Amino acid sequence: MRTALAALLLLAVAAVDCTAADDQFPLFRTLTSDDPPRLIAYTPSQLDPRNEANQRALPTSSIRADLEALRPAFDGLVLYGYHEACTPRIMAVAKDLDYRVVLLAIWDLKSSAEVDGCAREANFWKDQFDLGVIVGNEGITFGRYEREDLTIAGDRVRKQLHRSIPIGTSEPLERSRDKFVHQFGDFVAPNIHPVFDQPDLDAAAAAAWAREQARALAQQAGKPVILKETGFPHGGKPRYSNESQQAFWQAYVEPGMIAPGSSGAWVYYGVAFEAFDLPWKQEASGLDVEDSWGLFTKDRTPLPAVGVWQRRK
Repeated sequence: MRTALAALLLLAVAAVDCTAADDQFPLFRTLTSDDPPRLIAYTPSQLDPRNEANQRALPTSSIRADLEALRPAFDGLVLYGYHEACTPRIMAVAKDLDYRVVLLAIWDLKSSAEVDGCAREANFWKDQFDLGVIVGNEGITFGRYEREDLTIAGDRVRKQLHRSIPIGTSEPLERSRDKFVHQFGDFVAPNIHPVFDQPDLDAAAAAAWAREQARALAQQAGKPVILKETGFPHGGKPRYSNESQQAFWQAYVEPGMIAPGSSGAWVYYGVAFEAFDLPWKQEASGLDVEDSWGLFTKDRTPLPAVGVWQRRK
């Protein structure tokens, strides 16, 4: 009897903790609502971020054209870094176009200017969007920064952010399984790419595999998982096409955008990767698929996969 009572008390505490976390963070309430948003990973279509001067040279009209093209299917954005000449313009245009959610991001964790700028931007917009901040992207895996750099940046941004804005970090699946990574912050934002990790899977099987890996990671971490990157390119190899990309996203979205979990360990599957084809990524990586992840071409033409994400009237 005492054992059963203790178990019930533990379940009650877990439920309270989960509710408290969702109440604390408007982002979590929105993602798990009956009408979850549809987010898309966004780098401006005409921006090559490898040259910092391009951030200032990018016309605001180009940002607006991008976000207008995305808006019929998407009402949230996932960014990759903060730049004082570009990110505030993205936020202002997104607000004008009635986007609901933005996940801001810090790319260079060693830059106090970027860390502090991102925190200021988040605080400025906290009453206009449901916000989160992704501190770093695959930097531990690819050696751009070390674990201590993530800790330092996380502490710095957390001290400046309003308490209603959660933070997380992003690494590929294998690194996200590391305790240090998945215990960082308030949520986990893994990049789970069956194209690289399970290359023999067809589109539907790849989508199911990505969903299952995210669910398992949420249970391991004991906290929410926002699956930040997954997908199928539409080119780069004979097996990738507009049709296979559409089939992946159909299989991925069909089971639902939220997978509930115990003690707040839910998974959000509502992020599409990525907005536009980006030829500079292929140049930088040497991988043929890297300029073919977009749901839109570089000139903003929608591909068939976009239809999967559009709300049905």
